[in-house]
Amino acid sequence: MKRFARVVILILFGCFVPFYSFAQQTTAVSFSSTDGVPLSGHVFGTGKTGVILSHMYPTDQKSWFGFAKLLAGEGFIAMTFDFRGYGESGGSKDISKLDRDVEGAYLYLKPKADKIFLIGASMGGPASIIVATRQPTAGVVSLGGPMSFKGLDAEKAIARLKSPGLFISSEEDGKGRFAAAARSFYQQAQGKKELIIFPGGAHGTRLFDSPHKEQVEKKILEFLRGS
Repeated sequence: MKRFARVVILILFGCFVPFYSFAQQTTAVSFSSTDGVPLSGHVFGTGKTGVILSHMYPTDQKSWFGFAKLLAGEGFIAMTFDFRGYGESGGSKDISKLDRDVEGAYLYLKPKADKIFLIGASMGGPASIIVATRQPTAGVVSLGGPMSFKGLDAEKAIARLKSPGLFISSEEDGKGRFAAAARSFYQQAQGKKELIIFPGGAHGTRLFDSPHKEQVEKKILEFLRGS
């Protein structure tokens, strides 16, 4: 009986420790988009450089948690959040207005950081690029971002982008459509820029589950430290 009780305690402890560890590393935050939609997110780590991570269409902010923890361990303040109509956030899905959500996250984090980077996966990419042309931004990363998607269009914004840009995609993602968008972003951006196209078809944050995971992490960290 005592042995059984010890096993139960160990199992409960094993379940509790990861949750406790996560709770210690992140702070739940609430803020509003620039058009008043209530949004929710999490802030990881402390430091002088902020990184805002915007998620893909079929996922939510949890798709960024692994990389956010990595950033926190490297001395950055990483912020994830759910777009309107997703996860913990309010409102209904309206892809055409996602730049207002990213800008709301930017304004929330701005007083807490000396400089801010914007990183977006898939639809988070064009939303981040648009905001980077409105707000002082240390750099922007598009991870499999399209030029436009469901009314969210970065075609005009990219030609005005003067912040450093890192454009990453997979060659076969979307039958080559996302790689073509990354090349177009790279060609039209005005500031310091870099283009990386990986083999295969992994899309957005799914690159962190691909054989290129370590390369993607390394390239983004190099960009953040060098910009």
